[in-house]
This record gives sequence, structure tokens and C-alpha cells, in this order.
Amino acid sequence: MARKFAAAHGLGDDDVIVDRIQLEELQDAIYCLQAAIEDVDNDLKGKPSAAEVRTAIGWLLDNARPVATARIEPRADART
Repeated sequence: MARKFAAAHGLGDDDVIVDRIQLEELQDAIYCLQAAIEDVDNDLKGKPSAAEVRTAIGWLLDNARPVATARIEPRADART
């Protein structure tokens, strides 16, 4: 049934259907990580103190963890 649904909607073997909200949440988390990397790059220019480095790493980890734990599963049902 899934293959018939996929074929009827022009989906190939490598295509998947995912929940839009899950995808948007992942994209938001990736954006936050990208911004944190940019922040940390700027914070570490020059000669930051050990405390500044610890703070920067903490900020980076806080923004990396949601991406590291994110999971998007293909939709199992064929809703139209």
C-alpha cells in the first residue's frame, strides 16, 4: 500500500514524508546552533580569559544539545 501511495504521489524510493512541525523544529534548532557557533567564534577572538572560554563553550553546548538529540521519523501513515 505504501509503495502505491508513493508512486501515486510521485515519490521515489529515496523520498520520505515527515511531519512539518518536526522538520521546522529541527530547522530552528540548527539555526540556533549556527548562531551560537558564530557567537563563540567572535567571543574567542583575541585572548579570552579561561572564564570567557568556559562561558562560550557552555553557550555552544546549550545550543548543540537540541540538535544532537533531535530525531525525525518518516511518517508511517499515508494521509492525504
